[in-house]
Amino acid sequence: MQVLKDDVRSEILRQARREFLEKGFRLASLREIAGRAGMTAGNIYRYFKSKDELFRELLAPIIGNIEMMKLNLRKHDQETPKGSGAEVDEHKAMIVAVYGFIMKYREDLKLLLTGAGGSSLEGFKEELIRWYGEIYMKALQEAWQIMGEGDFKINARTVYLISQSVADSLIEAIVNEYSLQEVIAVAEEMQSFFEGGTQHILKAKLISKKTE
Repeated sequence: MQVLKDDVRSEILRQARREFLEKGFRLASLREIAGRAGMTAGNIYRYFKSKDELFRELLAPIIGNIEMMKLNLRKHDQETPKGSGAEVDEHKAMIVAVYGFIMKYREDLKLLLTGAGGSSLEGFKEELIRWYGEIYMKALQEAWQIMGEGDFKINARTVYLISQSVADSLIEAIVNEYSLQEVIAVAEEMQSFFEGGTQHILKAKLISKKTE
């Protein structure tokens, strides 16, 4: 009997994925999901208390994978010598890893980042922007300290906008289904763009500090 229940639950999740991908969370209908799964809407409530709970369960694996990736990236960052060629290589590897992650989990990421409006997960994109902002700010501060220039200050809105542009580039690759070759090319070019921009910010701050 448990096997049968597990089969029904899996079918609900499978059909829910189709419905959510087509319409997004806000416009998706439990009645439609039930019809696709060959049951009544009332039967879905035996397995999921609400549309939101169904949506969250569907995306629980990708959220877990994102948290694991963030932990791994943090661990690699802590283990990499600062101000070295290894740090540059590590940053490049991080970007390629993130884009590789996109290729592997494209559908789930599309749902999470573009289709979660109206759900309890609609703020997940903002969480990622804040997370990247923290990483970027930390990198700027570390580079500034290596230059021996003390405390580093930058407008918080600047960091947010830079982080938002990174998130939007990821969404662009997800929604428009970039090929692996395109993803690799974008990853390398984005790395060069942000590396150059970061160096420009640091140089501008250094010049400003010396003229104070």
